[in-house]
This record gives sequence, C-alpha cells and structure tokens, in this order.
Amino acid sequence: MTAGDMLGVGVSGLQVFQRSLSTIGQNISNVNTEGYSRQRVDLAARNPMPSGSGFIGNGVKVTTTERLFSEYSAEQVRQRTATSSFFDVLSEFASQVDNLVADPDAGLSPALNSFFDSIQEVANDPSSIPARNVMLTEAGSLVDRFKTMDSWFKNLQKATNDKITNQVETINETATSIAELNREIIVATGLAGGQPPNDLLDRRDHLIDELSQSISVSTVKASDGSVNVFIGKGQSLVLSTKTMKLTAINNPDDPQNKSIGYIDPNTGSASDVSTSLTGGDLGGALAFRSEVLQPAINNLGRLALGLATTFNDQQVKGLDLNSNLGTEFFDGFSMIPSLVTGDPDVVQLYATESINNTSTATITVGLDDISALTTDEYQISNDGGGNYFIKNMSTNNVQSLTIDSAGPPIEFAAFDGMQIQLSAAPAITDVFYIRPTRNPSGQINVAISDPNLIAAADPLKTNGAYATNLGSAEISEATIVDITDPDVLQSVRVIFSSSTGGTVADQFVIEDFSGTAIVPTQVLSDPNGYTTPPGPLPPGPPYAYPLTAGDSLLVAIEMNGYQLNISGEAFAGDQFEIEQNLTGVSDNRNALALANLQNEGTMIGGNATYNDAYSELVVLVGNKTNQAEVSFESQNALLTQAKGLKDALSGVNLDEEAANMLKFQQSYAAAAQVISAADQIFQTLINAVRR
Repeated sequence: MTAGDMLGVGVSGLQVFQRSLSTIGQNISNVNTEGYSRQRVDLAARNPMPSGSGFIGNGVKVTTTERLFSEYSAEQVRQRTATSSFFDVLSEFASQVDNLVADPDAGLSPALNSFFDSIQEVANDPSSIPARNVMLTEAGSLVDRFKTMDSWFKNLQKATNDKITNQVETINETATSIAELNREIIVATGLAGGQPPNDLLDRRDHLIDELSQSISVSTVKASDGSVNVFIGKGQSLVLSTKTMKLTAINNPDDPQNKSIGYIDPNTGSASDVSTSLTGGDLGGALAFRSEVLQPAINNLGRLALGLATTFNDQQVKGLDLNSNLGTEFFDGFSMIPSLVTGDPDVVQLYATESINNTSTATITVGLDDISALTTDEYQISNDGGGNYFIKNMSTNNVQSLTIDSAGPPIEFAAFDGMQIQLSAAPAITDVFYIRPTRNPSGQINVAISDPNLIAAADPLKTNGAYATNLGSAEISEATIVDITDPDVLQSVRVIFSSSTGGTVADQFVIEDFSGTAIVPTQVLSDPNGYTTPPGPLPPGPPYAYPLTAGDSLLVAIEMNGYQLNISGEAFAGDQFEIEQNLTGVSDNRNALALANLQNEGTMIGGNATYNDAYSELVVLVGNKTNQAEVSFESQNALLTQAKGLKDALSGVNLDEEAANMLKFQQSYAAAAQVISAADQIFQTLINAVRR
C-alpha cells in the first residue's frame, strides 16, 4: 500500500468517525426531545482496489444514518394510547355522574324517602294542617332535586359537546400538520437521493402518536415516503399531502347532542360518522354520552314520570279536606287525549319527525303504561308497503309495529308502554324519533300549594254493620280503579237472599238506593281474578253466593269504577251499602294508599319500586364507572409496557451513547495516526529523493 493509499484510508476513517460522533451528539442533545428516535450511522467498506497480489482495502464509507424505529412498536403504542385515552375520558366523566347519583346527601334517595315519610305523617293525622304543609314542602324539595340533577346532567351534556368540538378541531389541526410534513418529507427524500429525513419522520410519527390520543387511527405508507392516515371504518383523514376534515355538527334530529360529520371533499357535505369513530378522547366522550350520560338522563326522567303519574292516579282517587275529589298533585307535563278511545288524557311523550322527511306526516306519542316504559330511544320507519318498523336505538333491535287502525290517523298497538300515532301515511324515506324519558325530570312540578287539597281520605265508604244483619259476612273497603266512571259516587246496596227460602243466603242482587238494579262489571269468586277487558258475567241477577260449589264464602265485585269483596256466611235479608264519603277530615285511607306507593312495584314491568328504579340508575352508572376505571388502569399499564419496548429500541440511552462516543473518539484518534504514519512515509520518500 502506498502512502497515498494510506492517506485516503485514514481520511475516510476520520470523516466517518466524525460523522458518527456528530450523530452521537445529536442523540445526546435530543435525549429529552419527545418523539425523537435514536440515530445510528451505518458503515460499510469502500470497494477495494484490485492489484496483482489481490484486492487492497480502500477505507470506509457511510451508507446511511439509520433511524432506530420499529413500525410494529409504534403501532402498538398508538393502539394502546387510543384505548387508554378512551377509558381515561370515559372514567373521568362517568365518575362525575357516579359521585352525584350515589351521594347519600346529594342523590335523589334522601329526598324521595323524606317525601314519603311526610306522607306517613299525614296518614297518622289527616286533619293536621302542619303535617300537610310539611308534605308540600318535602314534595317541593323532591321536585327541586329532580330539577337540580336534570340541570347538572344537561350541563355535563354541554361539557361533553364542548369536548367533542375541541377534539374535532385538534384532529383537523393535527391532520393538516401531518399532510404538510408529508410534503416536506417527499421533497427532502428526493433532494437526498432517497435517503430518509429522520428528524422529519420523527416529527410526523410524533404527530400521529398525538392524533391517536384523540382517536383510533391506522396508517399505510406510500412509496414516496408519505403516510396515509385512516379513521373509523376506513375513512381517510390524510392522503399524502391532502387532508379530509371532520366537523362537529348540531344533529338536526337530536339538537341536544353534537354529532361528528365527515366532510366530502368533492361536495362539501357532511355525513354523520359518530357511530363509527372509536378510541381516543373523542371516542371516550362519545361513549360516555351514549353509555352513561344519556341512560342516566333517561332513567331519571322515567322515575320522575313514574312518580308523577302513579302518585297522581292515586291522589285523584281520594277526597280532600274540602270534601272534593282529589286533583293532580304533580304537573308540568303536556297532556293529550288518549289515543285509546274512551280513556282519560295521557302524558305526551317527546317524539319528533326527521327534518329530512318529505311528507307532512307527524307523530304523536302518549304514555300508555308507565310500568312497561323503558329508558330506551326509538326510530320508526316504513317500507312503503304499509309495514312499519321500530328500531331500539340502544340495542339496534328492530321489530314490526302492529297497526290497530289504518287511519288516517294511523294508530299502532301499544309498544313498550307507549301509544303511537302517525297523522298520515309517511313517505318511504321518512323516519320518526321517540325519546320518551329524556325531558320529564326537568318538567315535573308540584301542582298544588293549598294543604287542604291533599286527598288523604277515600271518597267511598262501605257499611255492613246493620243491626238487622244476622250473618257473619263482612264487606271490604272499596278500591277505586277508575275515578272517571260517572257512577263512581253512586250509593249502592248489595242485598242477600235465599233461593230456597231458607235462612242462609245463597244469592244476592245489587241496587241503587231507589231500588234500580245495578249491573256489575265483573262478579268473581277470586279477588285476584279481575281481567281487562272483563270476562262474561255469571247468570243473574240474582248472582249465586258462592258462585260455584266448593268455593270459599267470598265474592269479588267490580262496578261503578271500583272493586270490593264480601266474605263470610250471609243470611237472607243481610245487606251492605257503598256510598259517598261526605267528609274527609279524619279519614286517612287514601293517605295510606299514597304512602304505600313507596313500596309498590309500579316501575320496570311492575317489579320495581321508585327506590328500585333509582337504584338501577345508581348501579348502571357505578358499574360503567368501575369498568372504565379498571380498564384504564390495565390499558395504561399496557401502554407503559408498549412505550418501554419502543424506547428500548428508539430511546436515547446516555450510558450507551457515552460508550459509543469513547469508542469513536478512539477510532478517530487511530485514523489520525494512520494519516500521521502516511505523512511520515511520504516525508521519508521525499528525503530519500533529495539525496
């Protein structure tokens, strides 16, 4: 090897080791730079020079400055980030709802219990005005608690909408930055002859990592060095240097909630993609709204509606201190004529037509049965051939609606406790939305302020203590089932006789006080056997007592809107009276019935009390919150693990860099010695020539 060859080899080493030391310095300088990936200079031997005695080495060269980066590790971090952020936001918002509904002081249970305690005090002393005033005060407190919780939920709904809007803006800004970096990377790669612009790649990958905190993303690399970013069900967010936009839109069919629109770059129109977006802060906010907040609002609304309607139903069956039939205790709801002919007015439930409907058909929904009402929301559609379908928007279950009247108006059989009516036949593309329990918790009010109007007494009284009655038969209190019956306050006698002329009665007739026969609605041997509609009456009058051989001595009678029982052995000539109660001063029978509502199964299929229904809300929110918190902890641990695996490759280790620096410093010094040796050889040759 000549001195010139040695010099070239030594210089190549100096240049390469200087480049390596510079890269190490870059790594050390960016040890705290977020998103920076460690770089390494890749070296290769230069092509050797041929000679008669073989090939002679020609030094070293830099092939590339490699970015130590794993696509697999990066994808794992992004997936874990999206999932962790999702549960973080979900648990953060859900815990706020959980803290409210489960609070022993701020929740609804204390106010509900205090209200019914006050009713019991009225039952204990129905003539006490102070006790009645306390009941009205507690009713007002209960209504205020409903309204406070409803307002708090609506404020949280607004905060969720704001979160969604902010996240959409963040996603759009990040997508624009990624597209701009794609442009810079394409240009830089071309200028560098295909060499990767590592720092630009780091910045882009860091932006994609940040994007995954807002929403789940997937990426596909292009041959020009750019990366395409997709969200949801394959919607493109970044295509090379172009970006597609999301927008937070006011859902015209559900104005209380923001939706996510995907803007078509060709038409500029936005299509709703809310249900297809998952992961990240945005997905967490959407999931909180659909899985926690809206069910909580609907549960509270159903409870408010259930309390008001069942309490009113019993209140109007009573007698107030003015000896008048009771009036509704709670109000605030819109009332409409029942869609079932002959039934009293019912509460109108919230339902709307889609703004995209092309026909003039409108929808009306009334409450049919509070015990059958759910907390779900619904969508009605049709196939244009007279068939109608109702979709549960919580479960996506679709069922056919049964038409009771083809109309117009078109009336459907009761569904999930609702009466549903369309004013006319809709267009095939028309849809209608029913959200029956979304608003009642903010609507409920106390309807009365006069304590005298609390209907603590029963409007009917039964009398069987006639001195002439010789048998042991007894009559029960009358239980009102339909206070709107026009004859409910009519005075009536039940008179027993013997078909054989004997002493013991085996039949009876029903008459008013003028002797006119009363035809009952039902006559049964079982007080639990009443049916709707009623079955056929047994032969009569007179009606057999007992109705069939072997039955116990009992008869159950429904007439004039009430039910009662007569039991025991009756003698011929025994009679019983049912008449109007003319004073409600010391009568507590309806107050007891009102108080007993607290423990009756009036909700959720008739199997749950008011407190049970509220407990369902507490359990629902508590379970969702606990699941979100546990999932966040586990996903956060997985995220930490994924980041550790990524950092093991891409992260800067100062100890390792220090060792590499020492190695390349020594290599640099050795290369310098090669140059020095080449210089000495060269000088020796020059000196030899001079002689």
